[in-house]
Amino acid sequence: MVSDLSKAIIHYYGDGPSPEEKSAWTFLGKNIIEMKLDYPILVEIPLFGLERADLIAVDTRNAIIVEVKGWRNVKRISDMVVLADNAYHIDPCYQLNNYVSKMKFFHTSGKIVNYTGILYMYNHPEYKSDSCKIAYSEEDLIKEIRRIGKPGGKEDIDTIVAGRFTISDDLIDIIINNGNSIIRDASLTLLSKGYGLSEEQAMIMHRVQDALKNRENKTFLIKGESGSGKTLLALQLLLDAIKNGYKALLAYRNNRLLNTMRQVLNLNAGSINISSLIQYYSTGRGVGIGERNFDASRYSNMDLIIYDEAQRMTQDVIKMTQSRSNVKVYFYDDSQILIGDEAGTQDNFRRYCTNTTEMHLTGSFRISRSYLQLVRHILWNEKPPDTLNYEINLFDNISNLIEDLRKKHTDGNKIGLLCAFTESKGDKKNPTSVQNRRIGYPLPSNFDLYKNSGLDIYWLMDEKTEYPRYWRGELDPLKYCASVYGAQGFEADYIGLVWGRDLVWRNNDWKINADAITDTIGNNYSLKRMAKKDNDVAMTLIRNRYYTLMTRGIRGIDLFFEDQQTGQHIKDVIDRIRKDAIMGYDKL
Repeated sequence: MVSDLSKAIIHYYGDGPSPEEKSAWTFLGKNIIEMKLDYPILVEIPLFGLERADLIAVDTRNAIIVEVKGWRNVKRISDMVVLADNAYHIDPCYQLNNYVSKMKFFHTSGKIVNYTGILYMYNHPEYKSDSCKIAYSEEDLIKEIRRIGKPGGKEDIDTIVAGRFTISDDLIDIIINNGNSIIRDASLTLLSKGYGLSEEQAMIMHRVQDALKNRENKTFLIKGESGSGKTLLALQLLLDAIKNGYKALLAYRNNRLLNTMRQVLNLNAGSINISSLIQYYSTGRGVGIGERNFDASRYSNMDLIIYDEAQRMTQDVIKMTQSRSNVKVYFYDDSQILIGDEAGTQDNFRRYCTNTTEMHLTGSFRISRSYLQLVRHILWNEKPPDTLNYEINLFDNISNLIEDLRKKHTDGNKIGLLCAFTESKGDKKNPTSVQNRRIGYPLPSNFDLYKNSGLDIYWLMDEKTEYPRYWRGELDPLKYCASVYGAQGFEADYIGLVWGRDLVWRNNDWKINADAITDTIGNNYSLKRMAKKDNDVAMTLIRNRYYTLMTRGIRGIDLFFEDQQTGQHIKDVIDRIRKDAIMGYDKL
């Protein structure tokens, strides 16, 4: 069993198990044999990111998740954290309930199988909790497993094994539908809806809570790639701080994301309206939290300020934000820097921040890790994934892409249409201007690919009204499209992406076509300017943009390429990986 599990873990995650995990598997294997259960048992079932359920026992309609802990000394520190055998860990009942909720809400088998859970504490009978069932002996565990019903068969296992994880409701939907409960207890409400924190996230939250409690002047640098749960954790940190009486803010640069979060968080926590705690860290007008003309008197003596999407900070903003609160938390992904003067990199945070603690979110909650590997392979030629469990559709005709997205939307999925910032530059003052047409004819660039398509799709322009309504699903998602600035920080079940003529594949390498670029945001540091004066910087920025655009879909992505040669290259890459994945499975 240990050998087979080790091979599977290496194939799925890329890294082998630790000696402690192998030891635990040896114990579990012995226990399973000694229990002589007739129930099929699944072991080390992958959840989101790096999380795995220890055991799942299956009957014909029910399944019980067993979380196994061999700790000898356990002390509860909070509802989310324990001190076990001299190390901090996520509370085992919180962890178990998180797994049960994720299987219920986000796994396709959750519509068929009724999931429950039990914690097996075989070395520590003194650990008590009202939040989950606990078995302290092999006999107790056998009794609880047998309660679920008649032992299942192969078809019952296949329902789980052949299933997949997919987010049924995104974070914005959860907040909208459960606002009052979230204000009362954000942690418990989000946990019950499948948005519980991973152990990585829980440890970060614990460290920040400790710093607040001890009145430390502390900086936390939290690096996490797309889909790693940065925004979820940032929101929980804010709501937990407010609940416990601290003065806290959550800050963004992206006005589209900020306005959406303000509308979604228009909730009252006592005398405080949560939306008023969502502020800009940079505005370009000098009045953001990290700018010199910020009215610090309005928000003096702040205990905590959380900076989401902090990779978009300039060096001056990083330095200024250091003085705005006792505890500072910067969430960043330097693969999502979009403009030439943005400087939110690990090196710059280390250079300008003091009293730092660095932590890393390595799990992937929103999208498949194998798909993230594919994106990085396409853009940066990093190692390709071994598997590809994510829906990817490539279209030669834009109308077929629109038709496929329309069908997905009709089937109840949340969709979004994203386009490269090319061909038209947008005109906020005149919504009907041809400068706002992105797909259709004529285009300002005279690009005539869509001449006979019958389509007429315009840029989203108003960050206070259109963008929040679009990402809440209140506008026709195929009447408008968003650029990278309107996509960063947002998500949908499925994304349609129109890959522009700005990044093209020529002579076995990526090339920038500056003539197609219409993005002048950032003035001298805009992509348009950088493409003409510093090709290396421009290449970094444009790769980051496509990385951001390609990682907005939870379940899948539809792709259309305005440059045929580029589309053929990416089709060849994906076909090769799919073929290799099939051959890899055959060898297991």
